[in-house]
Amino acid sequence: NSSPNSGNEMFNNYCAVCHGKDGKGSGPAAPALKTPPTDLTGLAKKNGGKYPASHVAAVIRGQATTPSHGSQDMPVWGPLFSSISQGHESQVQQRITNLVTYVDTLQAK
Repeated sequence: NSSPNSGNEMFNNYCAVCHGKDGKGSGPAAPALKTPPTDLTGLAKKNGGKYPASHVAAVIRGQATTPSHGSQDMPVWGPLFSSISQGHESQVQQRITNLVTYVDTLQAK
């Protein structure tokens, strides 16, 4: 159970297995997936240079309808975060916000 305060720690615990510690989509589980994990470092570039924070939050929460996540290959973290936060929505939101902020730091400059 990672600290909700550390986006880096949560990323390493929940996301890096597929997306890789560098966020480029080359985590140890990536070869086993039907759809390759998104290279998270290119999200801003693909969005006209602006990091799509609200979209990233929606994907993590499981509320985004994107082709890559349409099959729900990516785990939906909202329910897990709710469970480990004993249903405290503010803590779930803190976890998601800190993860989204951390992914922003991975953007290619």
